[in-house]
Amino acid sequence: MWVLRTMHERVSFNLYSHLENILATLSNYDVPATFFITGEMAERHPRIPEKISKYGHEIASHGYSHKDLSEASYAEAENEMLKSIKILHKFQDIQGFRAPYILNNKATYTACEKLGLAYDSSEYGLVKYRPNGFNVTVLPVISPIDVHGLDFMHLSSKDLVAKWLLQCGKSDGATVCMHVWRIGRKKHIETILVPMLESGLTFVKAFDLLDNNGVALTFEVEYTSLGDFLPSTLRLGVETLKTAQKGHKK
Repeated sequence: MWVLRTMHERVSFNLYSHLENILATLSNYDVPATFFITGEMAERHPRIPEKISKYGHEIASHGYSHKDLSEASYAEAENEMLKSIKILHKFQDIQGFRAPYILNNKATYTACEKLGLAYDSSEYGLVKYRPNGFNVTVLPVISPIDVHGLDFMHLSSKDLVAKWLLQCGKSDGATVCMHVWRIGRKKHIETILVPMLESGLTFVKAFDLLDNNGVALTFEVEYTSLGDFLPSTLRLGVETLKTAQKGHKK
């Protein structure tokens, strides 16, 4: 059952070995990537952003606590982003942001603008654009991401890669989103990541998409263990329930 398989992978993954698998594979193919990291993660495990930066990949903000920002006020969004940027700035200049769960709102654009970020990668789509009234560029995310594709949609690795490649070929500067906890297993690297790297597509860092076309491989780094995953998931569940209750009252 996919639920049990997913939970097992979340419980049993090793962040450091999974990251090493990804970095080694990218290095073998000489492909740059972008890693969206939560400030909380970097604070607890500074060796993670240090290693990513050492390999020459881009580091971007994934918020501080992996909090759902879809209904956040401007002040809440700015606080989450600013806290993460201050921590991640120790390792690199931060130019981009992706909202946790890829759920954003206008407040995140405003916060990106005020904090001097160049791009926001928190929407699904194929074509990069600038929202009206903002200088920040939106770098869309190609769907399905690895979790949805392999779990909710019950796709085989081969079918998932085929769907990704079809969308990548149509994109104008879109990003492919994956998760270190999932894609870092050798079986997924061999069946999903390697075929993409061998596809002949032009891969660049997300920041480089501002001036060029291509595809950015992006990896989200938010969980180190089940202890990190459960509080975040429970928090999202509570917030989702509150949102549903508000809608029902209306």
